[in-house]
Amino acid sequence: MRAYLCIDDTDNLDSIGTGELLEHLCAALKQAGLGTGGFVTRHQLFVHEDIPYTSHNSAMCTEVTLENPEAVARFAGEYLRAHAAQGSDPGMCLLLPDELEGAASLLDYGRRAQTEILSKDDAWQVARAYPGRVWLSEHGGTGIGIIGALAGAALRLTGSDGRVKGKIHPETPGERLTVGEFCHKYGFHQAVREEDGTPVGEDEPLVFREQTKAVYLDHKITAQLVWHGDHWEPKPKLRREKAKK
Repeated sequence: MRAYLCIDDTDNLDSIGTGELLEHLCAALKQAGLGTGGFVTRHQLFVHEDIPYTSHNSAMCTEVTLENPEAVARFAGEYLRAHAAQGSDPGMCLLLPDELEGAASLLDYGRRAQTEILSKDDAWQVARAYPGRVWLSEHGGTGIGIIGALAGAALRLTGSDGRVKGKIHPETPGERLTVGEFCHKYGFHQAVREEDGTPVGEDEPLVFREQTKAVYLDHKITAQLVWHGDHWEPKPKLRREKAKK
């Protein structure tokens, strides 16, 4: 069985970020024999002066292979209560994507969280419509992290939202490959044009100069490519001050 596990509001300016905490949580789940996590995706939520957040207001989500979702939800909640940063307001959501029959309100909630100020009551109302398929819980502070945790899980459910955690660096800056070779070597499932998402042929020429990040598109780890006259290049990752979430 697979599930989406999403957490939010677990950090402060001096702690590790929410994405790193989720990776640690997955390692603990595996050690406990409860489940195995996968890659982490970052889902950007609405940035507004009336919404408290540490850096960029984003939720972090991963897919977990498991047998007992209730045990995983309980373990994850206990882990957050023990390991989330002081002063944070942690929330956790566990969602079973293959058990949902009609998830319109859930998907709508995820999209709204990117453009509107939502409340804990909004999150609870949506989550309670999916008993036995969505677990939502607060684990300290005000618990407002449930707003982003539910939204991040819903956005992961769409299959086409967010960035994959971690930067990808060229083994040799300036190396020349075909698009297919690049995808195989660096773990991308597909490559698309950055402008419009159109797939790029595997035999097209590519030069890998600068670090890049993968996006999550059509349920696949995806490289965004930019045309440079006679070859493609991965869209460069902009360098900026380290973000916590």
